[in-house]
Amino acid sequence: MKILVTGASGFIGGNLVEMLAADGRSEIWATGRSFTNKFDPYINVTYFQQDLSADIPDQDCDVCIHCAGLADDKASKEQFDNHNVKATENLLRAVRHCNLLIFISSASVYDFADGTVKFEQDAHMNNHLSLYGQSKLLAEEVVRASGINSVYILRPRAVYGRGDRVLLPRILGLVRNGKMILPRKLSSRASMTHIGNLSEMVVKCFAQSAPGTHIFNVADKITYDLKSVFGEILKQKSGSKAFVFIPMPIVAFFVFVGSYLGVGGRLSKQALKYVTEDSVISVEKAEKLLGYAGQHEFFSSMGELDIPQTRSRIRSGITHY
Repeated sequence: MKILVTGASGFIGGNLVEMLAADGRSEIWATGRSFTNKFDPYINVTYFQQDLSADIPDQDCDVCIHCAGLADDKASKEQFDNHNVKATENLLRAVRHCNLLIFISSASVYDFADGTVKFEQDAHMNNHLSLYGQSKLLAEEVVRASGINSVYILRPRAVYGRGDRVLLPRILGLVRNGKMILPRKLSSRASMTHIGNLSEMVVKCFAQSAPGTHIFNVADKITYDLKSVFGEILKQKSGSKAFVFIPMPIVAFFVFVGSYLGVGGRLSKQALKYVTEDSVISVEKAEKLLGYAGQHEFFSSMGELDIPQTRSRIRSGITHY
């Protein structure tokens, strides 16, 4: 079996390539926009650089796992359209003869403003969605219309784990002098997705490979309190859980000014929504139809995360908190 994995130079795609390569039963072609040699140890993996937003040659594969995409919440609509929608269109033209397509979408296709738990049927295009969320929903429409026999659309939220270069660094960026600076209004309920649970879902899709289009949310089985999550990360980094809460009007003002002036900050308008709105997705459908177990969870996976400790903590060997 020949499997094509896009976005392989990134966190999600890279982890999926390594999982599939370790099985040893498939020939894997991995592609990404950046150079990487991390797959050199695998004799069944061929990696090549490819910008999917440009015209690409036909790809002869049995299965395509599409992980590539732009997720920077400071990007423009044109950039999202180019790298998430047009790139998907180009890819589907190139793999039109494959039998199974697994598209890694995002829970950003949901509007969480009302605070309710989101099910697969709750994704609708509206102006409250981020530009990123809109582009992923448009890409889903492209995937639905691909004509490929078996299509699976997976919607994870806040993917974390070994090798994460997006979510964890952003959280660590909120730490100043051993304290984490947060908006006073902090979400009390949020879904997160361990990369191992997302990998499990990909394997489940392989096993089922049913005709038609199938959409599933993917998240850990438990719902998280963000303050507890941030507190554990802060404890690992600095040895204590010290927060500084900034009143929302002040936070909103600086986010607005930064957005207006085009100055990048730790909390963009969209990032602020991520941490202040409840954002829970249901995995009941995946449990019922795919037998999803979702055994990984954040607090027991802390040892996997790349959390640099402060120098003072390393020197003193602090273990208490």
